[in-house]
Amino acid sequence: MLEDEMADHTEVMRGIECYPGVRYPVLTPNLQGFHSAIAAGAMEVSVFGAASESFSKMNINCTIDESMDKFEDVVKSARSMNIPVRG
Repeated sequence: MLEDEMADHTEVMRGIECYPGVRYPVLTPNLQGFHSAIAAGAMEVSVFGAASESFSKMNINCTIDESMDKFEDVVKSARSMNIPVRG
């Protein structure tokens, strides 16, 4: 379900009016989301986690430890492409 919810990166990026000096980070829970966001035109990304195991499993379909591994992959990819990333 999360992938379907995140599938509209392109529509959102095309639909917003960008202003100089304003940052528009895109939520990226994993590498697939990161690559989709970049393909949609994102210039900055954000990883996001949860404080509880149950919320993490419901929100991004993995444990907190698994999410940290996924975030590390996103951060490494973003850095290699000089894409700002925040958490």
